[in-house]
Amino acid sequence: MDFATARRDSLVRYLRRHVSGEVRFDDTSRHLYSTDASHYQVRPLGVVLPRTIDDLTVTVQIAAELNVPITARGGGTSLSGQSIGPGIVIDCSKHLNAIGELDVSGRRVRVQPGVVLDHLNRALAPHGLMFGPDVATASRATLGGMIGNNSAGARSVVYRQTVDHVRSLTAVLADGTRAEFGPLSELEHERKMELRTLEGEAYRTADRVVRGCANEIRARTPDIVRKVSGYNLAALVKEPRSLVPLLVGSEGTLAVTAEAELALVPRPKHRGLLVPQFASLGAALDALQACLELGPSAVELMDRMLIDLAREQRSLKDTMAAVRGRPEALLMVEFSADDASDVSYRVHELQRRLGACAGLTAVVPALDPGVRDPLWALRSSAVPLLYGMPSDAKPVTFCEDTAVRPERLPEFAARFREIFHRHGTDGAFYGHASVGCLHIRPVLNIHEASGLAAMRKIMEDVTDLVLEFGGSLSGEHGDGLVRSEWNRKMFGPVVYDAFRHIKRGFDPGNVLNPGKIVDAPAMEADMRVPPGKVPATDPPTVLDFSRQGGFFRSVELCNGAGVCRKTQGGAMCPSYRATKDEQDTTRARANALRLALTNDPPRSRHAPIGQRWILDVMDLCLSCKACKSECPSNVDLAKLKAEFLQAYYARRPRPLGHLLVKHVHRLSPLAARFAGLNNWLARRPLVRRAIEDLAGIDRRRSLPEWHNHHFRKWFTRRTEYGKRESGTRDARRVVLLDDCFTTYQEPHIGRAAVTVLERAGYTVELAGICCGRAMISKGFLTEARALARDGIAKLDHFASKGIPILGLEPSCLLSLADEWPELVPGAAAKRVAGAAEMADAWLARQARDNGLELAAPTFAGKALLHPHCHQKALVGSKGTQDALRLIHGLNLTTLDAGCCGMAGAFGYEKQHYDISVKIANLELVPALDANPDAVVVATGTSCRHQIRDLTGRIARHPLEMLVGGE
Repeated sequence: MDFATARRDSLVRYLRRHVSGEVRFDDTSRHLYSTDASHYQVRPLGVVLPRTIDDLTVTVQIAAELNVPITARGGGTSLSGQSIGPGIVIDCSKHLNAIGELDVSGRRVRVQPGVVLDHLNRALAPHGLMFGPDVATASRATLGGMIGNNSAGARSVVYRQTVDHVRSLTAVLADGTRAEFGPLSELEHERKMELRTLEGEAYRTADRVVRGCANEIRARTPDIVRKVSGYNLAALVKEPRSLVPLLVGSEGTLAVTAEAELALVPRPKHRGLLVPQFASLGAALDALQACLELGPSAVELMDRMLIDLAREQRSLKDTMAAVRGRPEALLMVEFSADDASDVSYRVHELQRRLGACAGLTAVVPALDPGVRDPLWALRSSAVPLLYGMPSDAKPVTFCEDTAVRPERLPEFAARFREIFHRHGTDGAFYGHASVGCLHIRPVLNIHEASGLAAMRKIMEDVTDLVLEFGGSLSGEHGDGLVRSEWNRKMFGPVVYDAFRHIKRGFDPGNVLNPGKIVDAPAMEADMRVPPGKVPATDPPTVLDFSRQGGFFRSVELCNGAGVCRKTQGGAMCPSYRATKDEQDTTRARANALRLALTNDPPRSRHAPIGQRWILDVMDLCLSCKACKSECPSNVDLAKLKAEFLQAYYARRPRPLGHLLVKHVHRLSPLAARFAGLNNWLARRPLVRRAIEDLAGIDRRRSLPEWHNHHFRKWFTRRTEYGKRESGTRDARRVVLLDDCFTTYQEPHIGRAAVTVLERAGYTVELAGICCGRAMISKGFLTEARALARDGIAKLDHFASKGIPILGLEPSCLLSLADEWPELVPGAAAKRVAGAAEMADAWLARQARDNGLELAAPTFAGKALLHPHCHQKALVGSKGTQDALRLIHGLNLTTLDAGCCGMAGAFGYEKQHYDISVKIANLELVPALDANPDAVVVATGTSCRHQIRDLTGRIARHPLEMLVGGE
């Protein structure tokens, strides 16, 4: 054992003895915490997830004694590399996330550093309050991270920055001592200066610095709203007795936030949006002053590059309908007030005033929340949308955070674009036009040496431009690893030397997030995928990844923005919502694959993506596909996981449970033949114990009921419908996908579907094939491809004639549309995919477009619809909703209750049963319990199974509702 290893082991033992939280120094945790949302990678020594403030304090104390660097991570959403470091990374988001004392009348609240902004604002909403700064990453940004970064957000023209809303801080200093920071009287300040402690030295250093170079600080500090580069010495010049403004925005280099008292603001009762669209970027920025004259709460810019990327997003299709034609740029101008008429007046008054603006192509007012909110959310998706650009050259983060006075933006943006053109590229322009802080990203391939060289040359020109315009190199995202190198140039040697004095006064051992703000490495150091690390060839795959540019580029779609860490709205990511563990995020799984492919972990004898540690990271992925639609970069983790399992088990034995899943299409007919015996055995405790021991199927989970008189048997034995009538026109024929679950476990649903379709005048034929869904989920891709090939050969006969292929089980039907074309690429697979549609959605479309008379029943009551995750991700639930609304008198509510947690075989497995139940209990079960008298409708067999097991309620399929009866 070498000295470094012995020192590390000693540190781990010491931490575990004194910290009640989680201490992780395993290789997997080190891999997953080595990146954030920047393009940097620094592998830490280990990770600590403190449960208490004492844990936080003792961790810093131990690190200081052993001279081990400390980096406080926040939500890991930094675009600048602030939240990664070589020592101990502290993640407060899992445990230190309590909202403390709330003073409604005083408009203040105490929070721990791991509180997520959206969670805080949801807690404050009933009191009519909110935290002012509203960053685009509000669904996963922590208050500790926002304090470290001095975050702002789109509405900073009203609410300015985090520093303007922090009343006081409890912080852990570099030696592990705890200190309180806030406004001080002159006497209190003198007493602080007299302390013979590190806290006293911090106050004395700040006082010396301010006294020594106040004039230079004033001269070198930009006179603009948005400026977060360097240390906030200008605030000390104005008020030298409070160190809070200095600590806010110091990126964890001076102290670690343990608790904060925040000032709150009233929540506006009404908001309205106007979206003017322009023929050029310059025209949009020229219109900015007219927008600002009416006192907006935000003015956001989006350019053509971002608009085009958003158009390609399936999940944004409806939202983008508000964008008329192909504008080169648009503004999102928001007005807020307690009076709705005030908001409406300003929206329409601005619309009138902009009518005279040159280059205006369209104006879209959005006062209705159903239109307004999706448009506003669109801007929040900018970063991952840009990283989803399908090429090696992408809009890169490094000069994206400049800020100047708003009135100078037109000239500034034009000059910025000239810089790009000089270096043979162009870029994306978007961001907070209202305060002059645009996020401008040049398109570069930084995996190549030439791209990195261009990055430095562009930055040299941009820093000159920013100085010329009296701006700030960073108006929001901070310095981190990407901009700290340039602080000497931006502030001059005197102020930069003052920064270094401040750092030494607070952190003499340089243990707190070293290399940020001062004494930084070159901006090209520590790149996540440096030149030479991109795999020359992709690993062999069964699924087709050509549309994403290959397997590696499919993995690289994840930029680390962390949208998968949101805990409300949609379904992504169900396992993270249950565990709150970084390892269980979509980005962790993508990171694991990328690390394997770039050879960062040592190679094993197995395929690069078939390494054992990756299996642990992939384990709790439910393959729900939510990431395919909810991740703005369209990271398709279900597809990646299937390919990983194929590679992982290529040279390893499969568990028995996997083999049972693989052969479900063969075992189901056998189980149904002896249905009575199998159903009786399934209720015997000894049998269930044996099944659990042998196949890993948890005994607490009910097993499906098998039916001897199954759907296919029923269908073929009906004398009047057993065969298609000769001469039936193709226009009146439909093929019904008789999936294994409907056929052998829920035949009543198949019977209901046939009844409804035949009532509507269609002749039904059964597909008689297996989709291979179960095989795909467990990574039996070679076998699934064989099934798909046979299925395509059979179903293309119908698809080529325009005969629809309808399905009842979303996961099965959508396998034809999603996976089959990637298992068996070609025209035939595309035809089958194009013909495949959910039966309920197809019926609703026929009723709407072709006047189909459905003879829908009457149902006077409330129904709750829970759509299947695959359905929500791939086609949405609107078709099902439209079908159910054909039922007279039905009061339908569609739940936004995440994933049910069952996910096919996942919820049966012993190692996953508890997490499956926990996922369901997060949102779905409470939503059902709140409506005990409502009929429950669920499109997926797994969802219905989970609902029955956990609530005792029988969820119905939409076709059961359409056929009528109780």
